[in-house]
Amino acid sequence: MNKRLIAIAALIRDGQGLVDVGTDHGYLPAYLALSGYHGALFASDIKEGPLSAAKRSAAEAGLSGRIRFLLCDGLRLCPPEEIDTIVIAGMGGDVIVKILDEAEWCMDARYRLILQPMTKAEVLRYWLVNNGFSIASETLTEDGGIVYQIIETCFGGETELNDAELFVGKRSLCRDQALYNGQVEKLYMRFERAAEGMRGREELPRLKLYREICAQLMEMRMQP
Repeated sequence: MNKRLIAIAALIRDGQGLVDVGTDHGYLPAYLALSGYHGALFASDIKEGPLSAAKRSAAEAGLSGRIRFLLCDGLRLCPPEEIDTIVIAGMGGDVIVKILDEAEWCMDARYRLILQPMTKAEVLRYWLVNNGFSIASETLTEDGGIVYQIIETCFGGETELNDAELFVGKRSLCRDQALYNGQVEKLYMRFERAAEGMRGREELPRLKLYREICAQLMEMRMQP
């Protein structure tokens, strides 16, 4: 397993059951089974190829009867009554939103969601905080020069985020402040360059937004 999946696995508590959506090679459920996870384990994927690879991984580890495999889009075949943890990792934030939006049953406080967007994390956070979810914590992990954001969330409660925090998360919820500071710095440079490229076009609503985000990020840079 790579560092990204190990970081996700470290956040998982033993429980009733877990589904790994978009399981790819099935490394995460296999790792959990071998590490002593006692609940039911489901691995789902939309394509037969990755799911077959996941089945081979399970067989090689002696886990063929331990993990149940679901060929489906998102959570469509997942049995809600058999799980309490949902992992959706390695896909765009907009795709994660689509999966959750099509599974209204996950809008229940009994489920703990661990989400790792590869792109468009701001789309995912916006959807979560505007659809009744609260963000419990965020974990950053670096692997191969890429910083991955892992969001722990559940239905109920409230998390307020400004525009900049939609992209980088809230400082008080982040477990790794050094990586967080690096992300804030990168994001500031990104929006500063974008705003500079629009100089003289004051009528553009986007320029105003970019300047507001830069101001929020500047304030975040100054926080201890």
